[in-house]
Amino acid sequence: MVWAAVVAALTLVVGCAPGGAGQAPDTGQRVKLVYFNARGAEAAERKLIERYQHDHPNVEIEYQASTSMQAPSDTDSIANLIFNVQAGTAIDVSKVEVTRTPLALMPVHAALDLSTLGGQAVTDRLAQLLNNNLAQIKGGIWALPYEYDPFGHVYNADLFKQAGLDPDRPPKTWDELRAEARAIKGAFPDTWPICHPINNLSKIQPYVWGAGGTFFDRDVLPTKADFLNPGMRATYGFVREWAQNGWINTEEVNGQRAVQWMVSHQCAGIDYSTNLAMQLRANDPDTDWRSTPIVSMDAGHQPVNFAGGSALILPATSKHPHEALDFIMWLTDVQGQRLKWGLDKDLGLSKEDLADQATPANRAVATDPALNEDPTWKGVLNPVPPRTPGLSPVYSQVYQVLADMQERTIRTDNDLDAELAAAQAKAQQLLDDNVAKQPDLYQP
Repeated sequence: MVWAAVVAALTLVVGCAPGGAGQAPDTGQRVKLVYFNARGAEAAERKLIERYQHDHPNVEIEYQASTSMQAPSDTDSIANLIFNVQAGTAIDVSKVEVTRTPLALMPVHAALDLSTLGGQAVTDRLAQLLNNNLAQIKGGIWALPYEYDPFGHVYNADLFKQAGLDPDRPPKTWDELRAEARAIKGAFPDTWPICHPINNLSKIQPYVWGAGGTFFDRDVLPTKADFLNPGMRATYGFVREWAQNGWINTEEVNGQRAVQWMVSHQCAGIDYSTNLAMQLRANDPDTDWRSTPIVSMDAGHQPVNFAGGSALILPATSKHPHEALDFIMWLTDVQGQRLKWGLDKDLGLSKEDLADQATPANRAVATDPALNEDPTWKGVLNPVPPRTPGLSPVYSQVYQVLADMQERTIRTDNDLDAELAAAQAKAQQLLDDNVAKQPDLYQP
């Protein structure tokens, strides 16, 4: 069957891990798995499959990736995956965005509950992983976090010095961020002091939470949208201030453009995944690149972070779910994660490859002193705790409502309260429709 999206495919021979959730065939006959990667980090994924092949020679894996698509969004990836599962396309394992995909797949029965297959072993593994709050709902485990992607403010310390700022004292409050922006704009009129994704929700969430704001009545399975609270109003007013003063980028920033704009000094700093600092150090090692937590409103508010990343799921069309779960368990175990992030250097990954894949989801690996004491990783393993962003089966749709609203806030002079009220009404309708459609999901 043909995928709806264009994919690049590679077939490799790999094996089924013994002692995992499933059992390898006793006859030694090969089992073919299809692994679809919708989240990049190609080099590491292929090397990990090769290593799995070396250690476990019983399973053939057909590797597919969406990298040949033109900048697919997470929303597009979710829709594409649902389409192919409903069309009966065989997919055994998929690497997907962690905050939106698992619960978007669950209500349409496009993903399997891992705990029904792996029992206590899956429950124990989930407890070892960061972002585990995003994978478990109503007693089921719908994914295992794989790559942990904390956000931060990545900045050019050399530009800070040239603008008369102390790079060892990055801003911690909105007023300090304003002062930094004025200093940088005064010294470098053609540089944006605060680059920030425009059509986006995730990068603004730490600002809202750090201003005492919220988006919903509760962080998991919300039933009420709340976009007119003081923290929301203040945050989106702050973002509009950036636009009115010429502090923020006027074109969208994502992917390779973030690296290009930082290296070319179009941006002095950017709210982005902290591993961007590693990418910049690999691309431009002569510049002092740093990462610091996203600021809170003032000293009276604690910083709160958002952390995205990727997770591994078993689509409902998996032909060999037990063997596929074995592979997922290996990828999220200490051994697989140490290989993936170069603590064990057997895979021969380059600095660029390591920087291209967020940070470890396995806590034991993420807290390993070998990473935390490595200058390449300085500031990347952000210690600010993340908040659950309002998980529900319609979170992806609400995300887009708020992302579109943010873009209008930046690009227009529309009344801010009217924009927030309109977005709240749209989000509330999505929540109401989902509660009516799946009432049992929302019961205590």
